[in-house]
Amino acid sequence: MKLIKYVYCFLVIIFFSSCEKEINVDLPVHQPKLTIDCHLTSGDIPQAFVSHSLHSLSPSSNFNALPDAEVLLYENGTLVDTLLHSMDITEENWYNYDVGVFIGDYIIQPDKIYKIQANHKDYETAFGETICPKNSLEISEIDVSGLKIDSVQSYMEPELDIYEFYRTGQVKFKLSGKLDKELHYYLSIRDEQGELAAFDIISNDPIIVAEESNFSEGEMYAMESLYFSGSGLELNTTLTIKINPDGAWRYEKDISDGIEIRIEVLNDDYFQFINKVSEYDLSLYNPFVEMVFIPSNIEGGYGFVSGTFNYTKISN
Repeated sequence: MKLIKYVYCFLVIIFFSSCEKEINVDLPVHQPKLTIDCHLTSGDIPQAFVSHSLHSLSPSSNFNALPDAEVLLYENGTLVDTLLHSMDITEENWYNYDVGVFIGDYIIQPDKIYKIQANHKDYETAFGETICPKNSLEISEIDVSGLKIDSVQSYMEPELDIYEFYRTGQVKFKLSGKLDKELHYYLSIRDEQGELAAFDIISNDPIIVAEESNFSEGEMYAMESLYFSGSGLELNTTLTIKINPDGAWRYEKDISDGIEIRIEVLNDDYFQFINKVSEYDLSLYNPFVEMVFIPSNIEGGYGFVSGTFNYTKISN
């Protein structure tokens, strides 16, 4: 009896697996549009990456450079700069090496409305707007007296009397100011040469410990940055950063340069955008997650225009 059931199930599977039905789907013709990727920072010059869109089924994956595009910057509705094309790409923007970047010379101001507009003879005009935020937080009373210099013998040539040096110990500083409800804040610490790594952060401030993203395995951490939401609350706290508590993450060529503490202020549009980009990166090549759509605030095209403010204090 069991054998008959198995044979029956086998025949049913074979029958349904042999049924095929072809469905023709007419996909709409893709009309290429301009793409703009521009993240303005108060106190810095504008930079924008401008290219064009491709069909999702396009055999090519290259986003061609458009050096003859016209890229304009408006501040509160007034034209203030024309960005010029350059192939001089910084290390952090290496992924645009084949497109290049449009660079201006106007200094971006906080609390201003900016519009980036791209014109090209082969495409519809595209533009995006953003407000560059202003900073309300203050870093003060930086205390590096808890830092000390440690060393370890070089493993590259152990037979020679060569040592690698690094800093360890604690850095304390005061952080105060009102958190704007419309903004988001990230705090990070490094040295001026970018060699120093921060590992642990100590704080009992209720505003800080209320942020779930600031915890790892139940403990505070600051491997990359510490997050503050735009809660509208007043922040007035002293933070302690432990530097290399378990030994050097990397060694320092210059152990005399200052400790750099930075607050990056983001408007809400940009905050939501980078969160979606992070979700998209995590979803790549994973067939079991929902499709993630990257937001766009570009009229007549695709991409994103945003504003940030970087506030930095360096110890003596």
